Amino acid sequence: LSSPKTVVLPMKSYPEGVVSESLRNLVYPLDWDAIVNYVGLPAILKDAWGGGWKNVYKVNTLDELIHAYNDTGTLCMVLQEFIEYEHFVRCICIGQENIMPIKYDPKNRRYHVEHDHLPGDLGERIVNDARMINRVMGYDMNSIEFAVKDGVPYAIDFMNPAPDMDINSITPHYFEWAVKSMADFAIEMALNPREQRSEQRWARFVE
Repeated sequence: LSSPKTVVLPMKSYPEGVVSESLRNLVYPLDWDAIVNYVGLPAILKDAWGGGWKNVYKVNTLDELIHAYNDTGTLCMVLQEFIEYEHFVRCICIGQENIMPIKYDPKNRRYHVEHDHLPGDLGERIVNDARMINRVMGYDMNSIEFAVKDGVPYAIDFMNPAPDMDINSITPHYFEWAVKSMADFAIEMALNPREQRSEQRWARFVE
């Protein structure tokens, strides 16, 4: 599974009541040169918990990065390597295993109904990578974005457990698929319920 170089940044400012001892593992001021040297430029600065392309900035210089970061307040921001993609795919995922890889135009936020937009090997890898992510995250409903560069799909956004499935967004064709797939999944879970996960698998890494 390929993913862009990514750094989670400290909040620009913290809510009232957060004491300095809680931030003892942070280094201030931030070593912006080291951060940029690792991630590279241009880069994407985005809200870790955001959606709908809110609070997303493409920064081309260190000055642009610092200026954008200074306006983020108490948002937890992520700085991510920008993949100069040749192809962009958004997968709608239902029941962890049922994956629909759709050609997507992120600049115009538009889905395209093109069934043969992926070569066989690339399509197979994207579907398998999406399934792996869903299993690890425990998401039965998700959307996952892949930016494809030099034939390699980079997973750039994969934590969307309440994805956009509006008919006006995903087109009537994919809306019909999503409704049928969700209905089939709901029936399957009603007939063959499975045990709910008591914790996410990454919890063991958190002390």
